[in-house]
Amino acid sequence: MQQQNQYLKKVYVQTWGCQMNVADTERMLAHLGTCNYKPTDEVNEADFILLNTCHIREKARHKLVSRLGELKPLKEKNPDVILAIAGCVAQAESEALAKEVPFVDMIIGPDQIEQLPSLLEEVVRKHEASKGIVDSFHNSFSPFVLTKFDGKEKGYSIPIDVVPPFYDEIKNEVSRYVNIIKGCNNFCTFCVVPYTRGREKSRLQEEILQEVNHLVSKGVKEIILLGQNVNSYGLDLIGATDIHSSGGKMPFSDLLYEVSNVQGVERIRFTTSNPHDFTPTLAKAFEDLPKVTNSFHLAVQSGSDRILDRMNRQYTRNEYLERVGWIRKVRPQIAFSTDIIVGFPGESQQDFEDTLSLVEEMKYAFIYAFKYSIRKGTPATRFHDQVPEEIKDKRLQLLLDVQKKETLKQNLAEIGSVREVLILYKNRKEEDSWYGRTNEGRLVKVQTSMPCIGFTLSVKIEDANLIALVGRVCQ
Repeated sequence: MQQQNQYLKKVYVQTWGCQMNVADTERMLAHLGTCNYKPTDEVNEADFILLNTCHIREKARHKLVSRLGELKPLKEKNPDVILAIAGCVAQAESEALAKEVPFVDMIIGPDQIEQLPSLLEEVVRKHEASKGIVDSFHNSFSPFVLTKFDGKEKGYSIPIDVVPPFYDEIKNEVSRYVNIIKGCNNFCTFCVVPYTRGREKSRLQEEILQEVNHLVSKGVKEIILLGQNVNSYGLDLIGATDIHSSGGKMPFSDLLYEVSNVQGVERIRFTTSNPHDFTPTLAKAFEDLPKVTNSFHLAVQSGSDRILDRMNRQYTRNEYLERVGWIRKVRPQIAFSTDIIVGFPGESQQDFEDTLSLVEEMKYAFIYAFKYSIRKGTPATRFHDQVPEEIKDKRLQLLLDVQKKETLKQNLAEIGSVREVLILYKNRKEEDSWYGRTNEGRLVKVQTSMPCIGFTLSVKIEDANLIALVGRVCQ
């Protein structure tokens, strides 16, 4: 007799993209766990191969196509292996992918995650029905495609009781994402998110708090509230259209206070925030709530007002700095990070220098910087003044060099300090070595012989490099 929780099948998952994609992968693994699929790191062992994709940059799509090319021989050798594409490329390019890679079994969008077990069963039945009919790999049926948005006018729900029995085997529950809002209404001219994730829809606060309490009961210490634009959380549920008309009061700030009141939550982070709807009310939360970490990601994209306008970012450089000032007034030592695009259509040398000067003025702890890439269906695709690739390359490298110097300077300045470090995972390469993060989000390698995942330790910083700090537990 087969024992309970003995898994019959294995799933290999590869994820590209943002934190939302990582959170989506965790949800898919949870659902797959309910139907006897256990994760594996070996693709050759898998009964089900799931590629969760990103569509923000062209390189991400190229990675997908390249990976599918690598997997095609495996599928030819064993047609019973189920191969699926999920995520934003699946949502945006399902028809093209169905023609380009017909050996894929299933193509599903982000709104189909909760349906994954039933969709997988349907594909398995299709495989069984095809036996004896399909005489070769090349005569196989076309992919099963489902990429419709959920169709609800507002709001959405995520089950919180879907937890795979193998969960503790694959992940230490110290820091966890909690989805609070999906989609985006901002329509920046470079961005595909409104087209791949749909319009903004929020989860009910009660459901979010239930999930937070559930995670804390499992040992989670840090909650990361997640959305394409968390600042807009709840506005669709209450019908608000202009948060500034009410003095900046917004449901997201209320949510931060409620999550902070949950016993067992030690740290709260959130991402991503759009500067144009970041209000003094949110800045006040940094003053009132010590559980909100001393780090903040506020995407700027460019330091040039002209480029910001072309991007439809709905704020100016000075307005961005004004919002930064609100936070630094109450958290003078806060560590800022940001996103920057170089080589946006029409970006002149002066525009780029404006971005460099902003980076130097802001003194970011770190940045995520990328070359602009054309995304089909976005307004910027139609701009005729595209920047040559060689200029993009030079500007990106110069920007990264400037930031590396600042990041290293800040990290070296940490030597000799004592920081509270939340330990997240074990160092696989060294004995008695662990990794965690300070309240400012800096990675720390900690030397100690005691098991300490999930503990917050006082650590004396003894060394530092561009990537991480190094320290020992204070005696």
